[in-house]
Amino acid sequence: MFTVLSCITVQHDFSLVVLAAVICLFGSWVTSRLHRYARNRSHRQSISWHLLSALTAGISIWCTHFVAMLGFRPEVPVNFELVLTFASLLIAILGSGLGIMFAAMSNMRHAPLIGGAILGLAISGMHYAGMIAYRVQGLVSWQLGFLVVSIALAVLFSSIALYYGSKGRKMSEVQMTLLLTVAIVSLHFTGMAAFRVAPMDISGEYVNPEALKVLAVAIGGTAILIVLGGLFCYAIENRTRMESIAELTAARNAAESASRAKSEFLSVLSHELRTPLTIVLGYSGMLSKLQETQAQRARFNGTVVEPGANPLVDQAELYGQKISGAASHLLTLINEILDYTSMELGDANLARISFPVDELLSEVADQFGDAAREKSAMLHLESDVIIALADRGRCLQILTNLVGNALKFSKATDIHLRAALESDGFRIEVTDNGCGISEEYLDQIFEAFRQVETADNRKEGGTGLGLAICRKLAMAHGGDVTVRSNLGKGTTFTVSLPASAVDDEATEAANRGEMRMAG
Repeated sequence: MFTVLSCITVQHDFSLVVLAAVICLFGSWVTSRLHRYARNRSHRQSISWHLLSALTAGISIWCTHFVAMLGFRPEVPVNFELVLTFASLLIAILGSGLGIMFAAMSNMRHAPLIGGAILGLAISGMHYAGMIAYRVQGLVSWQLGFLVVSIALAVLFSSIALYYGSKGRKMSEVQMTLLLTVAIVSLHFTGMAAFRVAPMDISGEYVNPEALKVLAVAIGGTAILIVLGGLFCYAIENRTRMESIAELTAARNAAESASRAKSEFLSVLSHELRTPLTIVLGYSGMLSKLQETQAQRARFNGTVVEPGANPLVDQAELYGQKISGAASHLLTLINEILDYTSMELGDANLARISFPVDELLSEVADQFGDAAREKSAMLHLESDVIIALADRGRCLQILTNLVGNALKFSKATDIHLRAALESDGFRIEVTDNGCGISEEYLDQIFEAFRQVETADNRKEGGTGLGLAICRKLAMAHGGDVTVRSNLGKGTTFTVSLPASAVDDEATEAANRGEMRMAG
């Protein structure tokens, strides 16, 4: 330790030692900042930024070494071999690139430590290649202990530096900066303590100390300019990125505002459309029951109205039925739009009550009994004993949509409704053996106003909101709706609801009752 301190204070020009330390600290800080910035970029962008941080590291490491070397005073004339000196610069840049890229890009568990070791070996290789290029008028010898310790220190501190640099903590940049500085400085001055020169009278051209000092200052200034260039690139790109983020944020806020305005408009419009449509349904209902009304009046007056006696009444009743059918379909569409816009605006209030899930499935089956017979399809029910704690009307709406879609679009002959209790809640599956859905559409069918484009779908009509509403209602309960399908074999929609949607006490009590009845 005292030998190293003596080497720094006695054998070096202290002003150049300070200059070398400034270059090292500043270069390590810029390298750490660029390295951390690169790790937060996409894979393609990060490569160029890692290369820039490696270039900055290599140049600052080499300039630190060379300025400190120019400050070394062995009391004999010195000179430098140009080719080997340039080779030491290449070793610093290429070794830094290899170490930093390996630490950042490798998927190995200890990649930062291994990359740091590579960086430490690169620093050592650069230093001792530069020492070979150092020509002195004397007999050179090395102390092996200091040489080995210098390499070990470089590898150790560089590994720890890149390890901390790989972390996302707030202080990781400062830690990497300090540790990388210690790695470079400890390697250089411990290595210089291993260097011994015995003066000899040898002919040759050597540079005087004052010329070396001027060269050191020039190299130091150049190094600082290069490192500043790397920092400037980072600052420009970071500012551009922040401006882009600000623009994207403003665009997102504008889009959200426009979407909310659209939802509010559709909500108001849907409400306004329902009022006149209710009147249309009322009068069309009266027309569709005109014969029945006339028959009641005739019975009240003591007369009899023969069927078909008034063709005009028959025609009006037929028109009334058609108007009622079309108006009911239109009311369904309006209700779907109103439901969806209400949920987009955050107005999907849930009225949670306890109810048996098997009774809910039975109600769905009863509701679609006639439609299933018309489609030559069978509805099958299977349910565990589950007492749900959820909005029964909304759960019924979800299952109505799913079973209705299966009957309208799947061409299935068998539709199974299964409810199963799970450790984290319960699930309800609607499975059909129909035509299935192509895999390319599975991610799209839950988007609003999207339908799988087929001739059958266009014939059946619809807004494309049914599945979007199902998912939003399930998510409002804390669950989700998912789908899996095999083209030509069938489709399964799964409604998953969380543990909070299960009335545990009532479910346990119902299960105990089932067991007693079975016993």
